[in-house]
Amino acid sequence: MATYERRVTLALKWHHLDNLAPEDIQERFVDEGIGEYALSTIRGYLNSEPAEEVLEQIEAEHANVRLQSAERYERLYQRAREAEAEATRDEWVEAVVPKMDRVAEHEAPLRVADWERVPPGDERRPEWADERDTVVVFVADDRYLDVGQEYPAGARRGGQPARPGTQPEYRTVRVGLERDVDDPKGQAMARKEQASYQREKADVLGVYSTDINMNVDGDIEHTVDLDSETAAAIREATLDDE
Repeated sequence: MATYERRVTLALKWHHLDNLAPEDIQERFVDEGIGEYALSTIRGYLNSEPAEEVLEQIEAEHANVRLQSAERYERLYQRAREAEAEATRDEWVEAVVPKMDRVAEHEAPLRVADWERVPPGDERRPEWADERDTVVVFVADDRYLDVGQEYPAGARRGGQPARPGTQPEYRTVRVGLERDVDDPKGQAMARKEQASYQREKADVLGVYSTDINMNVDGDIEHTVDLDSETAAAIREATLDDE
């Protein structure tokens, strides 16, 4: 039969490291042939001061759990940082171009007003046009088109070629894709995630404390002081990786 000190040590280890309740410890004592003990006796064991061996194991176990949790939050934090950097979107680049008609077979040869393209910087360009937009104007000359040829809509009005100064018809088309345009909403959400994970990591590690408090069943309490190396490692783990 185990000595009193050994029973206390086993009870404390099973309780703090295996998370066994007094009833479970009572059953394990029986299963391992140590003996049958009342629950009040086992609770008394659990309220005893842990031996140095138990303290060291408890300290190491809790420090390991905290560091593992901190590493998880650090990974989540780094992912949020990457998400902030990648918080961009693609935007279509649009331009205005003349709406085109095509000469039908029964129309050929079709007489329409001739036209010319107005380059950027030309004073004939309308105020709404930017460098991407294609602007045309009708001129006094006429042009004869065959079947299938295209011409700006409006080059023929009322069965006759349009007069100079008549406005052609336009439409908007996609002419390209602009990648990696900043997405302020996405970036803000990623920064919020980062702050949340850093707070969680600090809470897990107990940044401003070097002791572990264990409360079980409401009436069993122990405080385990961390050694200086463990405390330093915990503080180090909370620093941002720049």
